[in-house]
Amino acid sequence: SAAERLVGNPHLTGLTVEEANTLLRRSVRFTFVKGDVLLREGEDGQSMILLDEGRADVRRGDRQLATLEPGAAIGEMALLDPAPRSATVVATSDGVAIEVSRAVLWEMLAEGDPAAVKILQGLTATVCARLSDVNNLVQEEVVKPRGNVFSRLWKSLSGGGRKEESA
Repeated sequence: SAAERLVGNPHLTGLTVEEANTLLRRSVRFTFVKGDVLLREGEDGQSMILLDEGRADVRRGDRQLATLEPGAAIGEMALLDPAPRSATVVATSDGVAIEVSRAVLWEMLAEGDPAAVKILQGLTATVCARLSDVNNLVQEEVVKPRGNVFSRLWKSLSGGGRKEESA
């Protein structure tokens, strides 16, 4: 079931089946077809999308940054920060996704829903891991600078050749 897949999703660590069902009831489940744009670079971010079935590519401009598989969280930073989307995500197959809006997450938090707290814990872990990656990149460049440091850092931070899980 969709709830069982959510429980196993690494971005939603610790959800029970009951909590996953609550999240599903408050979220929007939708189908998409190959070629659909799931998120567009530069648009306001208001929600996170969990890829339940199907695949998608993350693109910035003309460059492909990553290929996403079922279970991927897309645009999760929008639950914390209303900044514009940093990339475009295009479906490469037909599939099903679950959209969790920032408004719903904050309502759930206000109600004391444990699922919302667990989602925030997952987002915090994601942000901390990314910050650690950036810190390690900067530290490597300080210890062993090779050529144009800023160019390589920018390429690394913008997804140059690395798999990303968000847009």
